Amino acid sequence: MLVSRPYAGSGNASDENRDGIAGKACVMDKQCTDLQQQRFSTLLESEYDYTRPRRGQVRQAVVLSVGENDVIVDLGTKRDGIVPRRDLELLDETCRASLQAGGRVPVCVLTTSGRHGELIVSLKQGLAQQDWLRAQECLESGEVCEAEVTEVNRGGVIVPFGRLRGFVPNSHLKSVRRGWQEERLNQAKSELVGQTLSLAVIEVGRHHRRLVLSEHVAGRRRRQQLLEELMEGNVRTGVVCNLVKFGAFVDMGSLDGLIHISELDWRRVTHPSEVLSVGDEVEVYVLSVDHERERVGLSRKRVLPDPWPLVANRLHIGQVVEGTVTKVAEFGMFVDLGEGVEGLIHTSEMPGGEASYAELEPGSPIRVRVLEINRWRRRIALSLRGIAQTVPSPSVEDTLPSPVGVG
Repeated sequence: MLVSRPYAGSGNASDENRDGIAGKACVMDKQCTDLQQQRFSTLLESEYDYTRPRRGQVRQAVVLSVGENDVIVDLGTKRDGIVPRRDLELLDETCRASLQAGGRVPVCVLTTSGRHGELIVSLKQGLAQQDWLRAQECLESGEVCEAEVTEVNRGGVIVPFGRLRGFVPNSHLKSVRRGWQEERLNQAKSELVGQTLSLAVIEVGRHHRRLVLSEHVAGRRRRQQLLEELMEGNVRTGVVCNLVKFGAFVDMGSLDGLIHISELDWRRVTHPSEVLSVGDEVEVYVLSVDHERERVGLSRKRVLPDPWPLVANRLHIGQVVEGTVTKVAEFGMFVDLGEGVEGLIHTSEMPGGEASYAELEPGSPIRVRVLEINRWRRRIALSLRGIAQTVPSPSVEDTLPSPVGVG
């Protein structure tokens, strides 16, 4: 009879297996618990990871709804903000009409817990605070802005800066001079109402609600900027602002340039008023830029067609033409041969010497013979020898073709 015996060690193996399985389960439970805690921590961080709104803080908000009595906005917090009716009534109609769901607006936090625990914000103050920030940026950057004069007071004029009131003192207005009597001063400022001025922010006092601007400072900044931009050879457009004996001043925008009388036209000009008037818009060529002295030399004739090649091509040596005396000098006479091109009659080419032109003066007609044409030096030599002045001959202008399109 066979008797079965238990396998030595079989019971111990079963216990070890059970212990191993139990150990792995404990490890898995611990890992699962750690993962749950990590997820819970992440959830807490995401739930509370935001800056709590503070009273007086300006935030960008998104409009959720626009009602008759209030506007609901999302500030990125757990609670929505409410713009009350009294604040909306302070806004202009254009601003109120522009409010719509989805739009972004700046708001200022008034209270973090209203009567019913709501978050009260002000759109009016938010917009104003945004304008203060804009003013500070202009002060630091030196940016020049434009504003229309709306009011006049004893110390200066008032201009709008966004939703703020900016002040321009009398001493910072271009159109006001020191020493003026009060009546003249007030009249000059009254004439500015409705005009747009170029201004620079020179003082920002948010706590005292003080915003000061200057027209003089803006002019200096734009003048300096224009000087840095201008280069010899540039062609610009300006407005004639003054005529003097020696030339014309052109306003190029906060900077005046001078067109010398010799650069006004290809023909001889005795006074700038012959070719220009104050207020004329004129295209000019930049001849020179003096950054230290802040002076700009301009030319008008450089942007006009050069008549010299055209007139010179119509002339030939020995040709007799009729011209007009433009200037009488000790060494001879200058004669306009047409289109402002001049030739010189030296005294050695005058048979009678000074007596031959004693009666001639600028504007007198005269017949001359072409002696020499120097295209390189742009000079034409003329002579009176053998020329009878009693019979007129065709001028160079009569031989030139008429401009295309002119009837």
